[in-house]
Order: sequence, then structure tokens, then C-alpha cells
Amino acid sequence: MQILSNPWIWLRRIRHRCGYGVHSPFAFQFLMQVVYERNTFYALESLDAQLAWWQRFRVRRHLHLLFRLANYVQPVRIVAPAPSLATRYMLAACPRTALSTPDREASPTLVYLLSPWDEPPSALFPMGENDVLVLDNLHRHAAWFATLPATVTFDLHDVGIAFFNHRLNTQHYVVNF
Repeated sequence: MQILSNPWIWLRRIRHRCGYGVHSPFAFQFLMQVVYERNTFYALESLDAQLAWWQRFRVRRHLHLLFRLANYVQPVRIVAPAPSLATRYMLAACPRTALSTPDREASPTLVYLLSPWDEPPSALFPMGENDVLVLDNLHRHAAWFATLPATVTFDLHDVGIAFFNHRLNTQHYVVNF
């Protein structure tokens, strides 16, 4: 579906398809098990049935990625600005996860942002060793995303995923998703 909606972006990123050029075992495993995973998961059929017909094309693909990411990370706490479709999919992947709004007291494991704040996320709440930040609408906020103190970042054009694991080497990956 992305080929039909954004052919120029897809063609420009074709050389970054299916993990080509990725030498890090962590990044390659993440790309194969989360980003390019094609297997169906247990809760996706019931969640997809709740979507409107116009959301079943482009939005569903993004929501499935968030579901697989939450399943991969298994966060203790998800910090999101407000409950939405994205948080519903992430909570379905790990039902014991707590959902909270951004505050300085929360110690998140997975942060989901629709747009960046004026302050960096590390000023709002402490980003730990295994924390993950997901930025929606990355193509609009790429400069802010590039200034994050994350070690491994994935640019999927519409979504940015940043890992704050300091045991990994600093690397930025452009992924054709």
C-alpha cells in the first residue's frame, strides 16, 4: 500500500529494505522480528475489526508496527499524551502494562509521542537503560529526533524509533517501511 501512496519515498529508500546494510546483530534482529514481521498475532484480528473502513489501509500498518514493538519491548509503563488507537494496540500486546500521561515522577519504558515537546524527553522524565521512544510524524520533526541522546535510532519516514541502551554503539538507520 505504501508503494501506491508514496512512490518517490519508497523508491528513494529501496536500498534500505529488509535489513540490507545493517551489521549490528541487535538492529538486524529488531528489523526482522518487529519491523518486517509478517506473522499474524493473537489480538490483531479483534482490534482490526474495530477500525473504520478508511483506517484499514495506511493506519493499520502503523498500528500493527506499534503492537509488534510493544510485544518486543514488553514495557512496564507506556507514557502517551492521551489514550488513542495507538495506545489501545500497544496495551493489547502487553496487558499488564500501565498507561500514564507525561509527568516527572513516571519512569517510562516506552514513550509514544505524536509531536515533540519543546523540552527534550530526558528533561521531562528519566530515560533508563532499556527505554524506547516512538515519535509519530517523524518526517515533520526529523531535526528534533536527530538531537535525541539515543544510541540506536530507526527512521521509518512516518515513525521514528529510538533506543536508549548505552551498551550499544551509536547508529542511525534509515529503513524502507
